[in-house]
Amino acid sequence: MPDPRLTGPLPRRRVRLKGAGHVLTCSGPERGALTSWEQLGCLTGAELVIRHELRGGWLLEWLGPAGSLEQPHADATIDLGGRLLLPGLVDCHTHAVFAGDRSAEFVQRLNGKSYAEIAEGGGGILHTVGKTRAASVPELVEAAAPRLLQMAEWGVRVVECKTGYGLDLASEVKILQAIAALRERFSGTLRLVSTAMPAHAVPPEFKANPDRYVALVCEQILPAMRAADPELAFVDVFVEKGYFGVQQAERIAETAEELGLPVKAHVDEFADLGGVAWAVERGAASVEHLLQTSDKSVQMLANSGTVAVGLPLTSVFLREPYAPLRQLVDAGALVAVATDCNPGSAMTTNLVLAMQMAVLGAKLSPQEALRGATRCAALALREPGGYRGRLAVGEPFVATVLDLDGVDRLFYELGQGPRASRVLVDAGVT
Repeated sequence: MPDPRLTGPLPRRRVRLKGAGHVLTCSGPERGALTSWEQLGCLTGAELVIRHELRGGWLLEWLGPAGSLEQPHADATIDLGGRLLLPGLVDCHTHAVFAGDRSAEFVQRLNGKSYAEIAEGGGGILHTVGKTRAASVPELVEAAAPRLLQMAEWGVRVVECKTGYGLDLASEVKILQAIAALRERFSGTLRLVSTAMPAHAVPPEFKANPDRYVALVCEQILPAMRAADPELAFVDVFVEKGYFGVQQAERIAETAEELGLPVKAHVDEFADLGGVAWAVERGAASVEHLLQTSDKSVQMLANSGTVAVGLPLTSVFLREPYAPLRQLVDAGALVAVATDCNPGSAMTTNLVLAMQMAVLGAKLSPQEALRGATRCAALALREPGGYRGRLAVGEPFVATVLDLDGVDRLFYELGQGPRASRVLVDAGVT
């Protein structure tokens, strides 16, 4: 059942939205530098008419000036009361479904231990794997639901959820089952995009023979995951020293292709193993992290359709350098911003804070950061359900209303509390 805090009455067929202080369409250029909100399609005095489709969901039917004679008749009107209307935020990189707690590791890192040292001592991903393997599907659902609710309260409307804390067939499928249950619970409020990532780490039982685990992933685990989740969207792999190399990633990508699934890749987080070049050549939907990405790789991304996903809160959490997001934008790459919500290197659900740190730490403009969490984030997920991360006539209407009287305040008030208004939800526009 949908979360009772996020549901409203049944929707009407056609609704007029009036009284927005600003409407930010995010319909501007996908690449290149941005310096003004007008470049992102910021409008004042605008009204919208949205139509509920028989197949479910809403379509933006009309957008224009208030009082226009061209405005279609509506069955009902919602007054936004001066609030900010913008496309629904997209968190295109999370590991939000897991069991257990790693707060002790956070303190260990503050005391000088590296991420690699903690992993070598049995912590890191493998600690979460043990807890997740021991959890039931209902336990995973109840652990993840508050995280997803928090994301919705920040204004997120699409969340990618990766597996990768099971690392065996039964547990990876179990995580997908939990994602499916959460998809049902948050139906109408959040769209959950599932990504298979059994190649998140080498499990302890295969530590001496990683290639054997890769074979298991390709021959058994990924086919079983594909069969278990008809909505499975991607396959991801961690290309990193101590995890998986490019040749192993290519074998996994070949299996993904056979299963009809595009690939993503975690690359260049701690070392550059050539993952960007491989992913771009592969036509990967996105590459994630990029803390150690070279100038050559930046240019490769700029000349490709592969989205560079920056995760600035991971840099903050691990005290590591930021990805070269400024350089990537200036070169002409597609650049998205996400939380990387996970128990070890970014325990947060706050996409707004991720955007703020992309500005303060990685030197994006506020406009570029917001584009990174709307239009470019939707591209990183291959426009899920037809949602393109923008407000455009004739396209799905997926929106966030924020209790703000101007968009600048979204970046000015660092770490602010949740801002998403219930004005659309309570009216049944979900």
